[in-house]
Amino acid sequence: MPVNLRNRGGLIPGVALAVLALVGCSAQASSSPSSSPAQTSAAASPSSSASASASASSAPSGSASATVNALVPGFPQKVVPIMPGATTLQTSYDATANPQTASLVASTSATSDQILDYYAGQFTGQGFTAAAKTKVGTTDSQDFVRSGGKETVNVAVVVVNGRTTFTVGASVAPGTIK
Repeated sequence: MPVNLRNRGGLIPGVALAVLALVGCSAQASSSPSSSPAQTSAAASPSSSASASASASSAPSGSASATVNALVPGFPQKVVPIMPGATTLQTSYDATANPQTASLVASTSATSDQILDYYAGQFTGQGFTAAAKTKVGTTDSQDFVRSGGKETVNVAVVVVNGRTTFTVGASVAPGTIK
């Protein structure tokens, strides 16, 4: 079920925090010596899922899809670009929703301000209006809107144990997500 990103006040930061927390937990679990064989196998072979996804068609699949450590087929990189130097941890894309939704979870050595500034340039260049940066607990966040608030993007950044992880969630009209 697609997430309604229009409620910028509480839903976006809450969802972003949940995703970032899960990413942080799974990263810690996969590096733990007591990881289960399934966790170890999945963590040890990100290249196999990346190569499978990379060889897939770049056309939307007609349904919601997600993948780990790679871009999901059809991921709209023109709308949600990958920050240079960032490592993709998870992506999702729902071409069947209206508005269509895409999300990216990535990590980088860049600072929170560098990430927010990069995406501010990307989204304002696409006609989005930037809201003021906010901070909720340890999470820095910024919202972007266009089309009278019908299209939204949120960028949330958290630094945990020296690792910077960010989430970009977009909800845009089908004609603009190519």
